[in-house]
Amino acid sequence: MSANANFYLNDPALSPYFNSLPVAVRKIILDSGVEVSTLGELQQIAEHYRDNLVSE
Repeated sequence: MSANANFYLNDPALSPYFNSLPVAVRKIILDSGVEVSTLGELQQIAEHYRDNLVSE
């Protein structure tokens, strides 16, 4: 497991939402290396990537 995955999984504010995301979206977020500090930021990033996956 990557350090980025641990970041999301160990944060009680982010973990439930991160775990609810499709695997492809989680992988994109982890591969991007981005670390967010709020649930709102994570939701915005996830929706952006989810929308991009749907439109492809």
